[in-house]
Amino acid sequence: MIGIDTNVLVRYLVKDDPCQSKKAATLFKSLTPEKRGFISIVAIVETIWILDSIYNETTESIKEAILKLISSRRLFVQCADEVEAALSGDAYAGDPADAIIAQLGKAFGCEATVTFDKKAAELDGMRLL
Repeated sequence: MIGIDTNVLVRYLVKDDPCQSKKAATLFKSLTPEKRGFISIVAIVETIWILDSIYNETTESIKEAILKLISSRRLFVQCADEVEAALSGDAYAGDPADAIIAQLGKAFGCEATVTFDKKAAELDGMRLL
């Protein structure tokens, strides 16, 4: 298995730098179910933030991109079940990263995840502090 950093993941998804995007695509094509790429939960959340704040991608396109990564047999995404549960539902159309934070809190037994974000507090498992 080989770890994949956020910047490689973003180059692969956005294809905004010809040289780096080509290298990222070559790496992803070289992965197999036997020699998978590892994407950490940190890289997933950083990628969501970058796609939203820098590239102004829609929430739906971000969710689709992340869910596609999770479904690949060539990749191992840390906490994939929790990420998929957070992004698959239509109940929350806000920040996908908030949905993942809420889902991870629930999965690891938190009675609630506290936040100052009023929109995030609407999520199941989140509450205002």
